[in-house]
Amino acid sequence: MSILVVEDNDVLREMFRLALRGEYMVYAARSAKEGWRLYKEKKPAIVFMDIRLPDGNGHDLTKKIKEDDPQTYVVMATVNDIVEEKEKAAHNHADCFIAKPFSKDEIEDIINRCLDLKYRDD
Repeated sequence: MSILVVEDNDVLREMFRLALRGEYMVYAARSAKEGWRLYKEKKPAIVFMDIRLPDGNGHDLTKKIKEDDPQTYVVMATVNDIVEEKEKAAHNHADCFIAKPFSKDEIEDIINRCLDLKYRDD
């Protein structure tokens, strides 16, 4: 299974890579443009999406991804754990919302939730 991380913060992007290495194919993007390109090339099962990106925002990219493939599991990840951000994420059909900082256990829980949904639907 492949996972795409769209995160402009180098430290958080590396944290994802370290947390997931060896278990999944992990691709990482620093911007919305790079995230869209990697999404189209790799077709990941899960996308961890930052909201604030240097060339756009994760809400718009989430909407684009969900329009392209509603089965892609998108997790919004941000330091802004506020109601408005959660509402926007839900409006754009994000599957999950987590607040930074988060732990490896939280990342694994989300991946397991995604896998449970995938196999339940099959």
